Amino acid sequence: MSNRSYSDAYGTETGRYAVGANRLGLLAVVFLGKSLDAISTITVLQLRDDVYESMWLTRTLIEHIGLVTGVLVTVVIAVVGVAILAESGELVSRLVPDEWAPDAYPRAFRVVTYASAGVWYGYLGVHNFMLLF
Repeated sequence: MSNRSYSDAYGTETGRYAVGANRLGLLAVVFLGKSLDAISTITVLQLRDDVYESMWLTRTLIEHIGLVTGVLVTVVIAVVGVAILAESGELVSRLVPDEWAPDAYPRAFRVVTYASAGVWYGYLGVHNFMLLF
């Protein structure tokens, strides 16, 4: 079975993952999702005393450098981390034999990684806002 027939479906202007052709658009998806998470975290922590930050790194940064600055640092860390992970598909496709990774693997991996991270962070942001009700 060959994956060659699907190579044009990923990361092109007409494929099902058309946004994959634009790395900046994918980075914006992650940034918007993480920004929603950050805004909701700041809002909820300022409005409620009975809620705490569950992530150790974010909680530590908030304690040492302040609420807004600590959360903004986590936004940078998260976006850079997702970008490194998403772009690692290129490295994987170069390291493994050609039969193991289809031609479109790096583009498909990039799209799925950026999009799923953006959706996850957006979900966390909505979940945080739901703590206000």
